Amino acid sequence: MDSADTVEAPPKRRKVPQWLVPAAGYAISALSLVWAFSKFPYRELGDHIRTLDWRWVWLAVAFEIAVYFFDAWRWQKLLVPVKEPSFGLCLQSVFVGLFANDVLPAKAGELIRCFLLSYETGIPLSLAFTSQIILRLMDGVWIVLLYLMVTLQIGTHPMVRDVMWGFGIGVVAVAALALFILFRRHHARRFFKNSAWAGKFVHLLDGLHRLGHWPALRSAMLISALYWLAQTLAIWALTRADRFDLGVGAAAFLLVVKAVVTLIPNAPASMGAYQAAAIYGLGLLLVEHANAQIFAEIMFWFLSLPVAIGGALAVAFTGVDITALHRRAAAHREADVDGKREP
Repeated sequence: MDSADTVEAPPKRRKVPQWLVPAAGYAISALSLVWAFSKFPYRELGDHIRTLDWRWVWLAVAFEIAVYFFDAWRWQKLLVPVKEPSFGLCLQSVFVGLFANDVLPAKAGELIRCFLLSYETGIPLSLAFTSQIILRLMDGVWIVLLYLMVTLQIGTHPMVRDVMWGFGIGVVAVAALALFILFRRHHARRFFKNSAWAGKFVHLLDGLHRLGHWPALRSAMLISALYWLAQTLAIWALTRADRFDLGVGAAAFLLVVKAVVTLIPNAPASMGAYQAAAIYGLGLLLVEHANAQIFAEIMFWFLSLPVAIGGALAVAFTGVDITALHRRAAAHREADVDGKREP
């Protein structure tokens, strides 16, 4: 065969090494932990725990657990146009995903919860994943709204204001793209088909269009308000338990700072980044650094541990192997993104 007739194989696509994202996440968490525990007042931590008002602690835990019931409820409502799953299956998937986030890096639970719900209900994985993208976009909108409401009550640091401006612009841009897909489906499809870098995501755009029913979107958005209100009240109740009566507005501000910082994929349970965000937010609220360090640990353990226990119970009830489930979910997701048909 002549060399002129030889067809050169296309170069293989270079992929991001699988170890890179977890490694970066662990590095971020390690640096955050070093800063959070620098000159930590361990002796005072014991005094704070002994003097906690446990009535407020239990109320905070109740609010934090309720957060994920609202999360499952809004997910169920969002999926109604495709195939309404039972609330129990949504709740089970949410808690299994939470447990996965607590034991695996880089927020792996977000993918696992989608895969589990898809497996249990027959909803295509691409639609389950797209529904999570929509929910995260709604969360971004509520984070911006919370921040705007907080600024009516308390002042904010210039750096926080700049970050929130950037975050808000990003949310508006993504929301505009989503609305373009909803109302100009054919134009969007043509654009992405003609773009080599984005052609593989056409089926995800179809999923977004299938989920784009106003009654379902409106219900999910309203339930998201309860989702964020419960988180705010959980932090506020815990501040009352530790004799920090900062007010609901300050609790909302602390939640916004924590939510934005922990968006970055990091170590399991966002350990390190969670505490660093809480300490930084409390510092902006003029809380003494030592007291901020103590409350950050109280907030992390008392609001994370009960949810982790709930996730462990969900995993035990379903009998799933988290690591095996993660491998299967990642493989199915990669096949789906590459345009291969789901089994």
